[in-house]
Amino acid sequence: MNEFMKRIAFLCVVAFLIAACGKKQESRNIIVSKQQVTQAPKKQEKMEDVDYNWNVDWVGSTYTVFVHRFADESLPMVEDEYGNKYYDNRVSVKVIRKDGSEFFNKTFSKTDFSSCLDDNFRRNGALLGLLFVEAVGDDLKFGGSVGSPDPLSDEYIPLVMKLNRMGTVHVSRDTELDGAVPSSPNSAGEMADDDGV
Repeated sequence: MNEFMKRIAFLCVVAFLIAACGKKQESRNIIVSKQQVTQAPKKQEKMEDVDYNWNVDWVGSTYTVFVHRFADESLPMVEDEYGNKYYDNRVSVKVIRKDGSEFFNKTFSKTDFSSCLDDNFRRNGALLGLLFVEAVGDDLKFGGSVGSPDPLSDEYIPLVMKLNRMGTVHVSRDTELDGAVPSSPNSAGEMADDDGV
């Protein structure tokens, strides 16, 4: 092999080595693009349904008062002080005569008590409930409240609802609330001390 050919072979080898050294080494790290995580919105909460009934001696006869509270998804949402959203409630009140005929049957929502509420509770309060308190003269008296839907909150407006013997309802704020809470019947239908309204 002549001198010229040796130089060409040498230059090819050098060029090959330079090209090989200059080549980037492949990284074994796998890079995955970060996916944007969207937090699922909190689902709306509901207060549990409740049912009570009382036997009442009133205006010379015996009546049975039924109260049923239930969440109504068709009502505007309300929220507690932390921004958690809840379904508002309706409360059904039935008064049945001794012979089984119906004296009164109405389902109430928070708007039935709006004249007794401030703007905050009109907007974000839930109808927490109604409970029978006593029969006084021509009236059946109920205690109720509209307030924060958070079961641990003590923010509410106490209400009085009176149903007279003509079937007329009158509502007002309870200005005489002395810390006493109406009794509610236990599962046997007897009266029991209960802290819920």
